[in-house]
Amino acid sequence: MKLATQISRTVFLLGIVSLLNDLAGELIMAVLPVFLVSLGSSGWVVGLIGGLEDATKSLLSLVFGGLADRLGRKKPLVFLGYLIPSVFRIALPFSTHWAMALVFRVLDRVGKGMRTAPRDALIADAVTEPTRGANFGFHRAMDTAGALVGSLLAFVFFWWLHLPLTGIILVGGLVSLASLIPLSFVSESVSAVQHRKLFDGLRELPKKFYLNLAGMTLFALANFSYMFFLLKVNAVYTDKLAVGLPIAMYALYNFTYTFCALPAGVLSDSIGRRAILLMGYLLFGVTSLGFAFAQSLVLFVPLFALYGIAYAFIESTQRAFAADLAPPERRGTALGLFHMCIGFGALVGSFIAGVLWGGPDSSHALTFFYGAALAMVGVAFLALTARWE
Repeated sequence: MKLATQISRTVFLLGIVSLLNDLAGELIMAVLPVFLVSLGSSGWVVGLIGGLEDATKSLLSLVFGGLADRLGRKKPLVFLGYLIPSVFRIALPFSTHWAMALVFRVLDRVGKGMRTAPRDALIADAVTEPTRGANFGFHRAMDTAGALVGSLLAFVFFWWLHLPLTGIILVGGLVSLASLIPLSFVSESVSAVQHRKLFDGLRELPKKFYLNLAGMTLFALANFSYMFFLLKVNAVYTDKLAVGLPIAMYALYNFTYTFCALPAGVLSDSIGRRAILLMGYLLFGVTSLGFAFAQSLVLFVPLFALYGIAYAFIESTQRAFAADLAPPERRGTALGLFHMCIGFGALVGSFIAGVLWGGPDSSHALTFFYGAALAMVGVAFLALTARWE
């Protein structure tokens, strides 16, 4: 079967939405760590913000994933979930203290939490299991293509057009509104309203779902915020390079992620989700270990490329894996619980990474040793769950 015929119209349109939204989001995220530093934040604040973003998104994913199952409709929640972040992205550049930025970023993640599980359930419902990996991989590739373009534009805006960080963030907020246009053309099949409570849906999820979720959550503890990788580059260089090179490395990460996400999804349809996830976790562990020693572009360039490949193997495959393990009528709830557990794992992981970061004169190696060690624990646990199911 040709790849083009495997991608559904719904997934294609949602891919366009994600491309535009992530173009806007990555304009912001590429400069966010340095913007936070300019507002007086430190390593632990960056870890706190990164973790709270993920935790807010993920806790609400469970709530709204379950709500989507009960309402029998997903698109209205997805629409609101894209609208709300646009508002607070426009507000972000007007922050005068890191605490204001924290509030705006958390409110941005409220919208993401509202849309993520319903959107992923919408994707899973639109395709069959034999092509689910390809469709999730396509969606992640479109998502990351937007991230790639956004991070490249951030570099161009800062390095050549000399826009201030606040100007780059404001452009991102305005572009975010445009992502709502293709979403209006997405259609969905409405199912019957369900009157069961959220916890009833959680009890109906199978044992194998919870076992594999435990393994993925363990890895999430290692998967601290991307901002620490950028801050490592920022700490090594001075002057304009301290801002420009982290943006360039972030663009490289997004480049490799974009071009590997779809092949990784297709491969997971062929050899299985677990095998691809284990490879992704291993690659992340190697990457994190490398960052513990990296002090120049000779290592930063291949490590950021490897970071992107690892994420391509992990992100789309985890979602497809969780969707495969859940019954169709409980898919929103299952994906919501998945995002909640991953997010809280990331909160704890980012907090620990921030504590281990050290002062301005530190090599920051402990943060990356921690990530490498926990990644290996996640690999071992996920490998063993195949025997326990």
